[in-house]
Amino acid sequence: MTQSRSHIPDTSEPPLVSLTGPGPATTTLKGRIIAWVTEFIQFGLVGALAFIVDFGTFNLLQHGPLGVLHGHSNAANVISATVATIFSWVMNRLWTYRGRTQDNAAREALLFAVGNIGGLLITQFCLLFTHEVLGLRSALADNIAAYIVGFGLGTAFRFIFYHYIVFTGTVDEPASERAAMGAVIGGVPTTRDADRRTAEDAARTGVPDSTPPL
Repeated sequence: MTQSRSHIPDTSEPPLVSLTGPGPATTTLKGRIIAWVTEFIQFGLVGALAFIVDFGTFNLLQHGPLGVLHGHSNAANVISATVATIFSWVMNRLWTYRGRTQDNAAREALLFAVGNIGGLLITQFCLLFTHEVLGLRSALADNIAAYIVGFGLGTAFRFIFYHYIVFTGTVDEPASERAAMGAVIGGVPTTRDADRRTAEDAARTGVPDSTPPL
């Protein structure tokens, strides 16, 4: 008589399922890392150009030949940051976050401005701290406070704000639940156009979309 084998339940963990699309978890992780690095590089290049615009305008107003705002570093910083913000929004919209922009450009610009106001407040705090607490008011002190410490902290804040709040491509009419979840957990969200193309391709070929639901 043959003895039947005892059933041993499988206690291994189920395979990880991608929240941003089909494929192994390792592929998703690799794609996410590449997307983050690419986004950061493009963001950094735009930021570098905006820095030149900001830096040049600030010093032209504060310490330039005319010195129209000499002795008013905070006012000069506000004006130079405003000019650089407009430049940065246009470049990020057309290049860094192309395909992830919102349909409502006015709302996107408003959110972008909010993010930059937050970065500006960080820079303003650094300037005030340098003047009122440290008692340093030279051109060198102003530039270190505004464009090394303040700019560095403000840049980190803006990068996170842009990624999660401004350029999501999911405002008013989200692409899918996966896109919203991807924005929350740190993935690069898909756009409405991408989801629409996926549905159209599935309808045309007769092959259903294999992307697993959440």
